[in-house]
Amino acid sequence: MIQLNQSAIFSYIGNISDDCESKKLNIRERVWKNGIECATTEELIMLILGSGTKERSVAVIAKDVLSCISKCDPECLFFELKCIKGISLGKAAAIMASLELGRRNYGMGGTIIKKPKDLIPLVQHYTLESREHFLCITLNGAHEIIKIREISVGSLNRSLIHPREVFVNVLKDHAAAIIICHNHPSGRTEPSENDIEITARLKDCADLLGITLLDHLIIGKESYYSFSSACLL
Repeated sequence: MIQLNQSAIFSYIGNISDDCESKKLNIRERVWKNGIECATTEELIMLILGSGTKERSVAVIAKDVLSCISKCDPECLFFELKCIKGISLGKAAAIMASLELGRRNYGMGGTIIKKPKDLIPLVQHYTLESREHFLCITLNGAHEIIKIREISVGSLNRSLIHPREVFVNVLKDHAAAIIICHNHPSGRTEPSENDIEITARLKDCADLLGITLLDHLIIGKESYYSFSSACLL
């Protein structure tokens, strides 16, 4: 677990508007006690931003930033960040610097996935989210990770998880295999009928395209479920 110096955390975070002060205090107290990995992605962005504006709280701006990061291509992300109300050039640069620092030092590209649990540390932070997040992980022929992408947010159903949305970037990555993954906010990782139906539907599409669906992982805070290990693929 990464431990941070308390004075450094307090100095870096800075001050924010009164309406978010209690939430921010809660975040930094949790970071101090439990480590930075206890924060959600949105909360990490709040820590990077440090403050909001008179018109917009840091929490609201962080939501927009997270949405922008999820949707934008890397080459145009800096420009899109600067278009968010409340994001200055300096804050946009700080976000980009944080992403680049993480990529250079802890980039997951090239990580080899040999068994289901190899992927868990790379997606475990999604178990902190209050809604279901559906992910698609693309891999090359050696089962090295190419990219981890968030496809949708919300309860899984046929209309939300459309094969087109899943495979458009799979083909762009020239992936040989994929792993799909989603979190269960309830903590229970047993697959629902919907989970099983969606998995079968995506496997049929993958087979048609000549791409191997290696696994579907359902993750919770204390456990995970592997379709492959359960012989459901």
